[in-house]
Amino acid sequence: MTEAAVLDTPDLVESLRVPRKRDAERTRKAILAAALKEFSQAGFAGARIERIVKAAKCNIRMLYHYFGDKKGLYLAVLEAAYVDLRAREAELKIDFDKPLDGLLALQRFTFNYFEKNPKFEGLLRNENLMHGKFAAQSRVVTETAFPLRRTIERLIDSGQKQGLFRPDLDPVQIYVTIAAMSRFHLANGYSLSATLDTDMSTAEWRKARLAHALAVLEGYLTAGQR
Repeated sequence: MTEAAVLDTPDLVESLRVPRKRDAERTRKAILAAALKEFSQAGFAGARIERIVKAAKCNIRMLYHYFGDKKGLYLAVLEAAYVDLRAREAELKIDFDKPLDGLLALQRFTFNYFEKNPKFEGLLRNENLMHGKFAAQSRVVTETAFPLRRTIERLIDSGQKQGLFRPDLDPVQIYVTIAAMSRFHLANGYSLSATLDTDMSTAEWRKARLAHALAVLEGYLTAGQR
């Protein structure tokens, strides 16, 4: 068999393609991981492409090949962060016949997710400093939240039909409360710790904070129904 014939063999062609695809995917993921760290720490304006490619161990040409420019890279990082959050939310085992348990599980998950993913918290902090400029441009950021909103709506409806929840609940307000109780002490921890002479970074304080958040949410949801 000639060399040309060997290279035309389908199995061989595929075996040459697969490693290339894997290398490309690894490079793309490495760039996204490095960029998430850079953007979360330095913000969009302060982030440097040179630091990102150095951390990702690739060259600038590859970065521009995959993401176009700095704005494209930032948007990809932001969208990937939201996709990860929503994918992990979707793994929650929600029983709509037990609506209080479902919403408390969402509070517990959100609280723990932000604590375990400080880069995402930093990214959101910087995005809000830009007045949500990139989030507002992204259909992914909006559309990935549709299942979450529907889940909260179903849980509220179930709770109200069972007489467990108060009648005037709004799903957006509920999620904003859940997110606020999960993020505020992280975004403002240093200043609050100094102001209140309390170390809010300790595991003991965080555990107490989660218990408080769960109690607040439950109390609001069931107010006047017991």
